[in-house]
This record gives sequence, C-alpha cells and structure tokens, in this order.
Amino acid sequence: MWKQSHAAARGNQSETQVALLDMPRQTCAPFEVSTLGSFIGQSSSVRTVLIQSDEELVRKLVSMLDNQLLGVLETRSVLEFTQARAEIWQKQKYVRARRALSDTMSNLASESKLEAVSKACMATLAADLQKQRGVRFGDELTEQAVFTMWTFARISAFAQKVQDAGEACDKDADLKLNAEYQLHLLWAQFHMDAVVAAMKFKKTIRDDVQHVICEGLRSAVNAYAILREALALRVSPVQGSSPAALPWDDEDERLLASSMRDMNADLSDDRR
Repeated sequence: MWKQSHAAARGNQSETQVALLDMPRQTCAPFEVSTLGSFIGQSSSVRTVLIQSDEELVRKLVSMLDNQLLGVLETRSVLEFTQARAEIWQKQKYVRARRALSDTMSNLASESKLEAVSKACMATLAADLQKQRGVRFGDELTEQAVFTMWTFARISAFAQKVQDAGEACDKDADLKLNAEYQLHLLWAQFHMDAVVAAMKFKKTIRDDVQHVICEGLRSAVNAYAILREALALRVSPVQGSSPAALPWDDEDERLLASSMRDMNADLSDDRR
C-alpha cells in the first residue's frame, strides 16, 4: 500500500498557509502514484522503454494533463489560479488523468526500467530548474521546486522502508495515514507538474502565483512526515512507539523543520 511506483518526468532533455487552506479533503481511491512522474516526454531514454503504439497512448494521456495544467497556468491572478485549480480537483480531472497515466505506465514497463528513466529525468529537471532562475521563476520557486524534488526522492526511499516493515499495529490509524499521505503527495505533485509544464510551454508565472505554487509544493514534506508516523505504527515496543523515538538524521531534521504536522501528536486522535 505504501510502495511507490516510478514513471518518467515530462519533457525531453532540452525542455524540460494558502495551499493547506485550499487543499481538498477528499480524492479518489488511493493508488500507486509516481513521485516525479506524471509526464512522459520524447527523450531517448523513454523511447527505449516504449514501443511506438505505447508511445502514442502515453502521448494522448500526457496531452490530457497538458490541457489541464495550461488552463491553470494561463490564469492572470491568484484568484483565477485558485479557482481553476479548484475546478480541476473538485471534479477529480487531474487525479483521474494522472491515475490513468500511472496505471498505463505500470502495465507497459517494469518498475526497474521506469525507475531508471525517472532518475535520469530528475537529474535533467534539476538542472533545467536552475536555468530558469531569474528567467521564468524567482528564487523562491526555483529553490522550493529543487527542494521538493529532493523530498520526492526521500519519500520514495522511505516508502520502501514502510512497505518492508510489514503490517501496522493499528490498521485503522494506518488507513487514515495512508489516505492523508496520498492527498498530500498528489497535492505536491500537481504543483510540481505545473512547474514542469511552465518550462515546457515557456509560460511566465506571476510572482504572487509562484508563491501559491511554492506553498503547494511544501505539501511534500507533510507526506514525508506521515511516512514517519506510518513506520512508527510498525516498530516494536522495544524500539519505540512514537515517531520521535525513531532514528533521525540531518535530512530528517531538515524535512521536519519544513513540515506543518505535529510529529509528537497522538496518532489515534481525530484531527484527520
């Protein structure tokens, strides 16, 4: 349930407080969602994975996401942006399109191949983001997007730990955490997809809208914090029974500092 699949990032090698208040509280049924992989471009690495007919199918699914994201990016104010975003989420257009692409890629290629493509595209995307600093994006969005990519990689690795740890001691609490995790991860992914689409289609984003996108990207650190809580439900009493008792490193501290979640809160409460 916690294992994450992988798909390729969009674009070829040459292109490539508000959010939480606006975040929808429900989405469709949970599904395996790639951490940086809504989009499949025409890079040589992608073509080695897909045959021609598969590429055409994926291209059509990507086009669906393109149209949704362009509709959001072409808005002219924060109000228009949030309204367009709400329209996509309330009708579950983005989630359904993304699920279709994720499921399709999982059926067309092995997880190991998709993971290799994803890592290659992430490296290219990180470099492309830096090139857009001061051109299409301000410092805040550039830095937040790069940090979010690093967070996605951290999430992917940690999700495997949760999966390998076995069953949770409290299945009801685990299901609540998983639903919240899916929501936060999808919310962050949507805003990352918007950033990637802005680069692909050379769209300039207003400064105030860039700030809203940054807040949406921050949801990724909440997803990571939820993974910590999920692992805490799987450790033995001897090892500790709360997230605070789990081992931490400097990267964990960096993510915790950015999280909006109370890691010491009782997992059994009804705040979710």
